[in-house]
Amino acid sequence: MPSEKDQVSLIDFDELADLCLRHRCFQSPSLFHGVLTGQLCGQEHFARDHWLLLLGQLLGSETAELEGVDKLLALGLLDQALEALSSGGLDFEPLLPDDLYELEERFVGLVQWVQGFLKSLKAAKLEERELSAEAREGLDDLERLVALGKENLQADENNEKDFIAIAEFVRMVTMLLYTELHPGKPQVEKVNKAEQPKNLH
Repeated sequence: MPSEKDQVSLIDFDELADLCLRHRCFQSPSLFHGVLTGQLCGQEHFARDHWLLLLGQLLGSETAELEGVDKLLALGLLDQALEALSSGGLDFEPLLPDDLYELEERFVGLVQWVQGFLKSLKAAKLEERELSAEAREGLDDLERLVALGKENLQADENNEKDFIAIAEFVRMVTMLLYTELHPGKPQVEKVNKAEQPKNLH
């Protein structure tokens, strides 16, 4: 019988997409996960009730609380993201469409994830927080990625490699920011400038 932790680890893009459809919401699941991750990075303590309220609002409900399976999924997603960010195992991954989706759809999902992530960080007033030069530069590059999101990414081998490199860069910047904003948590390796995607500049 799978443990509670095993069940949490099963939450993926399609499962969150199903939640959106149940609420007749056509926003990207990646956007929601980006918002959640930004809240976890930017807030010293992100209350579970706050996440339930925020996700309900993102789904289009200003007053109704998530209940039953939807509430369990929302809290499981929160626990899953927090565990991945704080464990020190470098296993955090943005929630994105998988390889069954077209490359263009995956790139759009990545950009939407970053948009949600940056939106939450701006709400946390990061300009008033002390961050390393590497972290600040990483944030600037994420802003550039959002600007690049207006371009179409055609499916070919080179663009596939670019997408993988950019997604990895986003992942590393996210973990670096979490570590700097939450001192005492396990350290993660800093962004390697040599591996930074050149097409973000």
